[in-house]
Amino acid sequence: MGAILESLGFEFPKFIWQVVNFLILVVLLKKFAYKPILNMLDERRKSIEDAINNAETAKTEAENMRKEYQTRLAEAKQEAQEIMAKATKLGEEMKQEIIANAQSEATKAIQKAQEEIKREKDQAIAALRDEVAVLAVMAAGQVLGKSISIEDHEKLVKEFVSEVGDLKC
Repeated sequence: MGAILESLGFEFPKFIWQVVNFLILVVLLKKFAYKPILNMLDERRKSIEDAINNAETAKTEAENMRKEYQTRLAEAKQEAQEIMAKATKLGEEMKQEIIANAQSEATKAIQKAQEEIKREKDQAIAALRDEVAVLAVMAAGQVLGKSISIEDHEKLVKEFVSEVGDLKC
């Protein structure tokens, strides 16, 4: 077998040196190239993991902030609705109060006008009775054909007013 290997150009001592050189090259590469490359890859892996963790943390914080914002927005909407409801209720109460006051004032004005009308009517009726009494006494004086003294005239007017005053107009 050695002759066959030699005929193919295989030399054993040269082969040993090649294996030794290869092993030295592997050891040197491991020490000077693989370790720094592996360290660099580990650092890169760690930085990527840190970036992923930071992104997840930021995402969680953003989600929490979004939820808080939505909660505050909902609270603000609820508050605005409550304020609107209170304002509407207050406006309605004020409207009812204004209407009640207006109705009360109108009722008072109507009552006052009715009292004024009644008072003026009573005054007009009293004045009319006095006038009618004076005319009646004058007519009676003319019918009788004599003049009536002032005292008799006043007495007759008073009697007539007292009798007519009880009558309804």
